[in-house]
Formats: sequence, structure tokens, C-alpha cells
Amino acid sequence: MHKASTVVRGAAIIAAGTFISRLLGWLRENLLLNTFGASDVTGAFKSAFGVPDLLYYLLAGGALSAAFIPVFSDLLAKKQQEDANRTGSSIGNLMLIALIIGVGLELIFARSVVRFVAPGEGYAPGTALFSLTVYLTRVMCAMVIFTAISGLLTGILNSYHHFLAPTIVWNTYNLGIILGITVLSKLSIFGGSPGHPSITGVSVGVLVGALSMAVIQLPVAFRHGFRYLPLIDFKHEGVRSVLVLFGPVMIGMALAQYNLQMIPIQIASYAGPSAVTDIVAANRIVLLPFGLFAVAISTAAFPKLSQLIALGQHHEYRQTISKSIRAILFLSIPSAVGIFVLAYPMTCLLWGGGKYLIEDIRAASFTLTFFIWGLLALGALQVINRSFYAMKDTVTPVILQVLMVGGNALLGWALIRYSEIKYAGIAFSTSLTTTACTLILFEMLRRRVKGLEVRSILSTALKVTLASALMGITIFVVASRRPLVSRVIETNTVRNTVITEEVLPTYRFLWRAPYLDGHKKLEELKHITVKKDTKRVAAQIGISGIAGLIVLLAALWLLKVEELSLITDRITRRFRRKAPAEDRMQTAEPLPARREEAMRDDDPAQ
Repeated sequence: MHKASTVVRGAAIIAAGTFISRLLGWLRENLLLNTFGASDVTGAFKSAFGVPDLLYYLLAGGALSAAFIPVFSDLLAKKQQEDANRTGSSIGNLMLIALIIGVGLELIFARSVVRFVAPGEGYAPGTALFSLTVYLTRVMCAMVIFTAISGLLTGILNSYHHFLAPTIVWNTYNLGIILGITVLSKLSIFGGSPGHPSITGVSVGVLVGALSMAVIQLPVAFRHGFRYLPLIDFKHEGVRSVLVLFGPVMIGMALAQYNLQMIPIQIASYAGPSAVTDIVAANRIVLLPFGLFAVAISTAAFPKLSQLIALGQHHEYRQTISKSIRAILFLSIPSAVGIFVLAYPMTCLLWGGGKYLIEDIRAASFTLTFFIWGLLALGALQVINRSFYAMKDTVTPVILQVLMVGGNALLGWALIRYSEIKYAGIAFSTSLTTTACTLILFEMLRRRVKGLEVRSILSTALKVTLASALMGITIFVVASRRPLVSRVIETNTVRNTVITEEVLPTYRFLWRAPYLDGHKKLEELKHITVKKDTKRVAAQIGISGIAGLIVLLAALWLLKVEELSLITDRITRRFRRKAPAEDRMQTAEPLPARREEAMRDDDPAQ
């Protein structure tokens, strides 16, 4: 199969798997929030889950694959399967030894880990919240071993251009946690009952999901030719290359994930457990288009980038980078605009109801309007980082991301303390610092490779932004029509009376943050729940979204955006191929012409 076709097919598989995974992720978060609410128990779980979840993204979806794939792909390209086996086995054995030691240390120093993850006053040592977070941290720490094995197997399978099994395990991971919420949390063995679920059962579900990730991928790797060897060969060139790359890549990806997920949690802990939960809820919505587009495209393109550099095909390498960034912007800009306009009803639809209170819905949607703009830079950053990694330059991205994390922490802390947007300040700070880091790294990469088709990238970005603005206006106007506007009934759970009935707007932007925890003016706000009209909210989002999509596609067509033309051309060619056999015989072209057409079909941008 042609390499470009592999990128397209791989991106499609990853995007489809990610979409299902995000749906399951939404179900898992919705079940968690509506089972435990934005309570101290949920805050403790989120804080304890932060460290292993961060390592999951680093190992299963990031650093290990980024350091491993260039070396392993190079060996496979040279038909050195035995050397590839020695490299993979040695790295896996080293990793297991290091992680067993690391898990042991985390068990011993769990209290210090919790103080680092959640430094707020509510998590002070001696409090019930601190003790619960320490306990849950110890329960879930072993998950890192399983995610690390999964990460190595993902790198092996991606090097073979196999993307299906790694995307399946994202879903089994979520299913394990859903099992924990719905079943394990209600078992007496984990301290729960049907009427009083236990958060311990949810933590055990996390372990079940993590274990499934390794179990599913291992036999698939064997079928592709990988063979495990019980050895550690420090003298092997492949092993040394991975070790040299892994350290800086680990730091770089740790900083990127830390900037996106851990810093918001840490700073939000100063505003209380509710703020932590609400910021995570907003972040989850941002991660949906991020995983669908940025992660899918960059992950599928990475093995090809590594092989192009190894083969010295620098022109094709630059083209792949440019087309990948343009494809991400083409998909991410409309997503950001749509989510921005519909932030409030989307948050209500996804998370509202049960024990997730009305003030939390307002807080999460308010935070989302600041988070979503970082999606554009975050998506491009995935391709840019991997472009440096493919050249085996792991130092440059790390330096920039150290500055990014430092700037985000300082600016976010200042905004949460001194601005009226409070906890949403960390969302704004994350978006701003990520954008700055991405622009600087892009310029450095452009100079390094001597050109990245900047005019084409800017042209695509400007045209798509204009079309997306028209789409956003359309969504707002359609969603504001009276037949689609829903009413949200707010009920005081203490007095059991309806205290207000409020129209759910399409877009609710507040200059000041909604009150949470210590910032609440009214004690009764803590007891206000929401009864949503799910069908009408879904119709409001769906109908306005379809209207906006029609306007978007029309605008993109009028503006002659190349990415749209490539998609439509590919679809029309597929239909032409399905013509009756006799028609194909009558219009048959000479063999060289058909071969040339097939090669054009394999263009990765299509």
C-alpha cells in the first residue's frame, strides 16, 4: 500500500475510534458526575486520577511511541526484524523494571504526591478530603504499568502501520471505568451498595480498563511479526537510540499534558473541589475535536514523517507537515467556533442533570468559552512536535514547552486571584501560552527545513475562519428561534420547591465567573439542581448545527478552499469507480494512465 494512502486510512481509523472513545468518555463522565456530583468525593477522585491519567497520555498515547517509532520504523524499513525485536523487548523490559520501582515509591510517598497535585487549602493534610485522595492514589497507581505496556505495543503496531487495535483499546479503557461506576461501585466488597455507591469501585474499574489495553494489543503485535525476548541489550544501537530520544520526549510531552490538564487542576484546587470538577468537565469537551482531528492526523502521519527523514526525502517531508497542519486547521477552526457559540447548551446537554448542579453547568460552560480557542494551536502543536521528533531533535520542543508551562502557571495563578474571571483564568492562560509556544516552534521548524508553504497555510486558515464566522452567526440565529429555545427548571433540593424557571440561551457569556464554593454569595445556590429538557436541547444544538454546517460548506466552496475540493474530488472518483462493468470496459484507459490515476488517489491531502 502506498505510504500516503496509509496515512489517510490510518487517520480515518483513528478518528473513528476516537469518536467512539469520546462518546464513551462522555458517558463515563456523565455517569460519574450524576452519581457523585461535583462533590468532595468527585474532587478527590479527579485529583488522584490526575497522575496516572497524565502518565496514560504520556505512555499509551505519547512519549514512548514518539521516541520508539522513529527507531523501530527505521529498522522495519531496512527489513531488520530481528533487530526490531531486540530493541522492542529491551525497551519493554527496562520500562517494566523502572515502573515497578516507580509504583513502589508512589505507594510510599502518596501523601507527597497528593500535596503536589492538589496544593489547595481544601486538600490540607489531616482533612478527610486529603485522606481520601491519598487512598485513591494508592489504589490506582498500578495502572501505570498496564498503560506503559500498552504504549509500547501501540508504538510497535503503529510502526507496522496498524492503527485499529490501538484505537479499540481506548474504548475498552473507558468501558472499564464505566463498569466501575455502574457495577463495581455498588458491590459491598468495595464498600458500596446500590443506594450508596463507593468511589473505590470506580478506581478498581480504572485498573480493569488499563489492563485490557495491554491484553488486547499483545497478540496483534505477535501476528505482525514482533517476538518478545527476555533480555536487555544496552549495546544494541536501536536500544541506545530510543533511550537517547526517550528522556527529552518524555519531558516534552509531560510538559504539554501537564500544561493542558494538571496545571488547571492544581490552580483550580485553590477555588475548591467544585472548581476542579467543572474545569475538567470543560476540558473534556475540548478534547473531543482535539482527539478526532489533531491526534488522528498527527499519529497517522508520524511513522511516515520518520520514514521520509530516514530516506532523505525532504521535499515530501515538508509537504506532509504542511498538509497535516492545513487539514487540522480546516477541521478545528469550525469546531472551535461551533463549541464557543453553543457552549452553554452543550454543557447542559452533556453534563446537566442528577447531582451536577446548575451553578456547575454555568461554571463549566463559562470556562469552556476560554478553553476552546487553545484547540487551534494545540492541534498544530501535535504535528510540529512530531516533526521535530522525526528528525530526532527532542531538545528544541522541550525548551519551548518549559517556558510555556512556567508562563501558564504564573499567568493562570494571577488571573484566578486578581481577575473577575477567576478559575476560568487558567483556561484563558492555557490557550494563550499554548498559542505562543506553537507559533514560535512553527517558525523554528520553518527555518530548520527551509520552508513550510506558509502562504498556503495562512490562506487556508483565513478562508476557513471567515467561513466559520458565517457558520457561527447562523448557528446563533437559528438556535435562538423560540421553538428551539429550551427551559431549564431550577429546583432547591432542600426546600423541594421550584425557585426559578430560566430560558436556556444559545450563548451565555459572563464578564464575571459564576460563584463557586467560597465565592458563592447565596448558600442556597449549593442546593440548586437542574431538570433539563433533553430532547429540546438536543434539537436546538442539532438543527442549528446542521444549518451552520450548510452555510460553512457553501462558504468554503465559494472561497475555493483547497481541502474541501480535495474531499469532494475524492468522493466523486469513488462514485465513478462504481460504474457498471461494461461502462468501465468501454471507457478503459491504457494501463499507464490508470496507474497514474491510482497514484493521484493516494495523495495524503485527499
